[in-house]
Amino acid sequence: MKNCQQIIQLAKQGDAQSQYELGLMYELGAGVDKDLSQAFEWYQKSAQQEQAKAQYNLGIFFALGKGTKKDIIKSKQWIRRANENGYSGASIF
Repeated sequence: MKNCQQIIQLAKQGDAQSQYELGLMYELGAGVDKDLSQAFEWYQKSAQQEQAKAQYNLGIFFALGKGTKKDIIKSKQWIRRANENGYSGASIF
């Protein structure tokens, strides 16, 4: 189990799983101050590396306008990509 500092360090080094975890930490305010725009940025970095859960969460952020401007088209694109990458929670579109 990685601690907060390890996750932050690995995320900054480009580790997709850690970037997803850091996004989650910022979204929930777990170990860091809650910051939806930071969560969005880290999900985006992870999603661009094909991390399926990050792609799904990014899609949800676009759908709800969390940490970014609401964009249903981008939301559907990211959720579809998450589904294509094997994230079963993303099969709603």
